[in-house]
Amino acid sequence: MPQKKRPARLWLRPDTGTWFIKDGSKRIPTDCREDAVEEAQGKLADYISSQYRPKRSSRSAEVTIDDVVLVYSREKAPDTARPRETIAMLERIGDFFGEMFLTEIKGQACRDYASDRGNLGGARRDLETLRAAINHYHAEHTLDMVPKITLPKKGMPRQAWLTRREIAKLLLVSLGWVPISCDIASREPIAWKRTGWRYPHLTRLLMVGLYTGTRLSAILNLQWMPNTTGGHIDLERGVIYRRADGERVAHNKRRTPVKIPPRLLRFLVYWKKADTVVDEQGREVALRYAVHYGGKKLTKPHKAFRSIRSLACVGDDVTPHILRHTRATWLAQAGVEIEQAAASLGMTAEEFERTYAHAHPDFQQQAANAF
Repeated sequence: MPQKKRPARLWLRPDTGTWFIKDGSKRIPTDCREDAVEEAQGKLADYISSQYRPKRSSRSAEVTIDDVVLVYSREKAPDTARPRETIAMLERIGDFFGEMFLTEIKGQACRDYASDRGNLGGARRDLETLRAAINHYHAEHTLDMVPKITLPKKGMPRQAWLTRREIAKLLLVSLGWVPISCDIASREPIAWKRTGWRYPHLTRLLMVGLYTGTRLSAILNLQWMPNTTGGHIDLERGVIYRRADGERVAHNKRRTPVKIPPRLLRFLVYWKKADTVVDEQGREVALRYAVHYGGKKLTKPHKAFRSIRSLACVGDDVTPHILRHTRATWLAQAGVEIEQAAASLGMTAEEFERTYAHAHPDFQQQAANAF
């Protein structure tokens, strides 16, 4: 009788003193030396996972969540707008539901996941990804029963926004001014003094975020020239293109172009000039990113933002994302048409009306004065 094939395993090659993965007649190097046993075991686990073929069946009682997740991660996740985030969500789903069959997915299992996740917003996004994975599997293999995914309720839209005075305080701190003391009751600075420590990268972040309402991730990827990794600023046309050339974005994270307000345009022209140097050949070369730290891409501004937030005596709920809500609220207060305001923010008119229309000066005016 033919000998049964042994499973993939680690093998220490004597002449090199390194670990190999032995799978039948194949020898796959791990590049791990003899003492790096844990690292070699991790590579063996990754190899076994990559070789696993998920079960493909139309009977839900035979298909596990692991099968569905693996199919989706290989066939669809790489083409999503945010592949890394999608893969991370699928890993969390797999860790929790794991070997459960599709027929075992009930409302209580979804509620248990949301409770275990500890973040209802994050749990909702994860479960939406699970639903998309199941629908993809069903489209390919026609399941006899498609489980219903019970989602946590949507959170209420954020209503917080900054006043012009609060924006002014944040800008002052970013430019090197700090309050000597703040009134505890009103959180207002009593007196200011100039220091040598500034946050020029946050000045740019505050200005672009306030005057365009662009999301933080898109601001950090903004560049002075067209590119394939982020949006770019066209000073000649006075337009910020928030989407990279050929970039796919999620349907709820639209990145439409936005007209640059004249007040911001003057600063952008100045910043572009400041970011331009002359090389050895006498050519003008500009730094790549519009919002940068010492010429390098800014990746995590939250710590510095917390610093200026504290010095400016504003609330702990003030994050970079509040700049988007502030612009939206100010547009509504200024009476800008809903369609135009929504387009400048990269959202639908329905979403803008649902969240910000109450700030419009004529909000329900006709109904209020009807009788």
